[in-house]
Amino acid sequence: MEPDRVKELHKLLLKSSQVSDTKPTNDYEAFRVKFAGGTIIGYTSGKVVASGKISESLLKDIVLEMKEGGRFEIVIGSDEAGKGEWLGPLVVSAVAISSEQSRYLRAHGVMDSKALSVQRIMELDNDIKAHSLARHTVLISPEKFNKRLAELHEEGKNLNDLLAWAHSIAISKVSKGIKPSSRSRVQIVVDEFARAKTRDRIARVMDLDSVKLVQHHHAEDEIAVAAASITARAARELWIDGARKTLNIELRDLSKRDARNHPYKLRFAKVQYIS
Repeated sequence: MEPDRVKELHKLLLKSSQVSDTKPTNDYEAFRVKFAGGTIIGYTSGKVVASGKISESLLKDIVLEMKEGGRFEIVIGSDEAGKGEWLGPLVVSAVAISSEQSRYLRAHGVMDSKALSVQRIMELDNDIKAHSLARHTVLISPEKFNKRLAELHEEGKNLNDLLAWAHSIAISKVSKGIKPSSRSRVQIVVDEFARAKTRDRIARVMDLDSVKLVQHHHAEDEIAVAAASITARAARELWIDGARKTLNIELRDLSKRDARNHPYKLRFAKVQYIS
């Protein structure tokens, strides 16, 4: 970046929780900070380097903030779990977080749930619950999923229509659960799967003129979306645990063939995926 903006970057980094200032090691360094086990160094030449994946992500966020003239004060992220899996429900969750909460959650390891163990997902879900403005989960049980998807097929629609509906409900519920000031900038981020359908569904339940809706692939890079993916995954895992006890079936040990021939398959499986 321009050398005269390195000091500005330093000040913005120090506003983030968990960032600690350390002494530069030579005359070429303008600043050196520690964050989440990594280091970010700004040089008088304008070069900035980061070590550690989480530190790199924080640096990227701050640089974007500087380029955009200030990022959004509130981001609502929405993501799903169980979409392509035959066992358990389809779950869509939305989470609203402030910029400070985003940095806190990033520092504590929030990332795309696909890269995390079940135990870690449950731990992070508690962190997200404590450090978010609002969150809401739409859980569609296998029985409801099987029935609704069959109805959509008869109407000439598909899974994307069901997903767009679920995302719109989760997002609108979260939006109503936060009270941004008149000057707050709110952004909604959704992992792209059916751009037009998703926008149309969300527009039915909230005013999109007052927020910015973003849909793109790999949206889990946004901490609000990563948080939503963890919340959705946690809800799915808890549902499977509950169904295992209720049905007295070791669901995670079942193969597709076992599920296909099981008399209770409609209660725990998305039958379209095991047919």
